Amino acid sequence: MVGTDVVRGAAGGDTTSADGSARESEPRLLSETMPRFSIYGVPTVVLAIGLVITAVLALTARSVHSGNENRLLHQRVNEAAAVLSSAIPNTLTPLSSASTLVEATHGNRKAFTKFTTPLLKQRQFVSVSMWRASATELRPLVTVGRTPELASRPSAEVAGYLARTKASTTVVVLDLLGAPERRLGYGFSSGTDSQFVIYAEAALPENRRAKVDTNSAFADLDYAIYLGSRPDPKRLLAASVVDPSFRGRTAADTVAFGNSQLHIVMTPRTELGGGLLARLPWLIGGIGILLALPAALLADRLVRRRAYAEALAHQNARLFSEQRSVAQTLQHALLPGTLPAFAGLDLAVRYVPGVDGVDIGGDWYDVIAVGDGMVLLVVGDVSGRGLRAATVMAALRYAIRAYAAEGDSPDAILVKLSKLIDVGDGHFATVLCGLVDVGERRITFANAGHPSPLLIAGSTAELLPTKVGVPVGVSGDTYGTVTVSVPPGAVLMAYTDGLFERRGESLDVGLERLRAASVGYHSLSELLDGVLHELTPDGGHDDTAILAVTWNP
Repeated sequence: MVGTDVVRGAAGGDTTSADGSARESEPRLLSETMPRFSIYGVPTVVLAIGLVITAVLALTARSVHSGNENRLLHQRVNEAAAVLSSAIPNTLTPLSSASTLVEATHGNRKAFTKFTTPLLKQRQFVSVSMWRASATELRPLVTVGRTPELASRPSAEVAGYLARTKASTTVVVLDLLGAPERRLGYGFSSGTDSQFVIYAEAALPENRRAKVDTNSAFADLDYAIYLGSRPDPKRLLAASVVDPSFRGRTAADTVAFGNSQLHIVMTPRTELGGGLLARLPWLIGGIGILLALPAALLADRLVRRRAYAEALAHQNARLFSEQRSVAQTLQHALLPGTLPAFAGLDLAVRYVPGVDGVDIGGDWYDVIAVGDGMVLLVVGDVSGRGLRAATVMAALRYAIRAYAAEGDSPDAILVKLSKLIDVGDGHFATVLCGLVDVGERRITFANAGHPSPLLIAGSTAELLPTKVGVPVGVSGDTYGTVTVSVPPGAVLMAYTDGLFERRGESLDVGLERLRAASVGYHSLSELLDGVLHELTPDGGHDDTAILAVTWNP
């Protein structure tokens, strides 16, 4: 437009000539009245402006592409780390369950072998063994599977490892990557007062290669996983390529792995944002200023794609919240909807799901009228989490109701329950049954490995001694009973271990904290709310069920 106006202004004075000489002299007038640079300068400036705009757009697109690639790569690495973190408990949880089992059975070898054999069949471990926690015996008490590599190590190294495991609050990882058969060792004990250490070894790929499935969410990425907090080639666990020394765009994250860490490094095989975004700067540069509008449309598309990705992330968060809500609703559906009313007796219950994960738990409580002024109180805890644990919990709860309807005593009920589940199937349960004689103010307890109930009288609280038997499903042993008379105004409270148990802490410390927090309340509701507030102010990591009972004045 600028060049056209200049030409018209130069020619306007001569167009009135009748002989046409002015039109013939137009080129001459232009060349005489304007510098040569001005003739070519305006289109050059316009072209330069167009090129500058194009260059700015191309560089901006390249910067957006680079930032988008970095953001997507970090997001994918974070997702991979989250997947890795969620898979770690599948390796470490069986060791915790095995440790609980051997401590509850005082090192019963048959029960240990029965529990750990399925782990080898699932190829989760190649060796699982039980060791004495003290340094007096440096050989495994019992081994399931192959001979552990730890057994071939020097005595000082074995003793040191067992000592570290007993003192640790989590699984202690043993680096066996330099062994003839590459392995990782995992040691676990239930606390500093544990008598035994559970030790397992898992085999790793000999060539350190682990390909990514083509239908995997991470099929467009190469990865390397190292033991520790940095990429050490000597501690490489697995990689998708022969040489994991990645060059170019990379991202890394570190997740906790027992007392150690796992360091994951990833690099993209292709453009994560798509080929179009990668070629966009060249398209803008080739087409130039005429594609300003299409470039804006493409930028709008990129913004929409990013907004879609963010909306998808919010949707995933919402779905996670809904899934947790559904799990909690299902959990509460498996528990009594309302408590029955009994003349002369006050009851109160609380159930609080753990804050970790969305899996359903196996904790439960029940109150069952058995006639003639008798009430059966039940509090139990199935090992593990998930649908299987909830299924076992529901089966035990309804079985107890059936046995109670038949008139069975608490100890007889526990014996029958032991025939319903088996530790070899991956679950066992601790159960406390108390038969209440309302008129006589007496309770007869039978205990299958469950924490003892608490008797709160005035300003004192004490744990009632019960004859603690093995958990249900470990064996078919008989169970003893203890009858307790409850003084007027006293409260009897039963609970699951999520209320007082803390990782790396002695059970006695947790029980003492519970005893101290249970006095000074004037009603059952205040008692349960106060105990939960004192012991789990931010929500417990494990499910918690509490059942309290007192007699009316």
